[in-house]
Amino acid sequence: MTKQFLFTLSMCVLMTGCASHQGLYDWGQYQETLFVVYQEPALKEEALKNYVDFVETGGTPQHPIAPGLYAEAGTFMLEQGDVDSAIRFYRMEYDAWPESRPMLSTLIKNLEARQ
Repeated sequence: MTKQFLFTLSMCVLMTGCASHQGLYDWGQYQETLFVVYQEPALKEEALKNYVDFVETGGTPQHPIAPGLYAEAGTFMLEQGDVDSAIRFYRMEYDAWPESRPMLSTLIKNLEARQ
């Protein structure tokens, strides 16, 4: 009976841990957006607008925006020719994730020099 009790208890703990896992970061609809951007050109504009809106307003202190998502939004803006918005998103990434600063500082400086 003790083995069965321990097994049941361990299964309950395991299932509870799996059910409550929310991840460290807020990814929003990142994967879906990438799919639409590269596979569904007719829906690209709407997907990018939704993605940018998410990045601008998403995240919480418990689940911040995932690393790289601000920079990805900046790259989307740069591809559309909106350099000012690209720089703004790159700065958001720079501020949020210190490990990205060496690359982003160079990128931001180069974009500002071109303006």
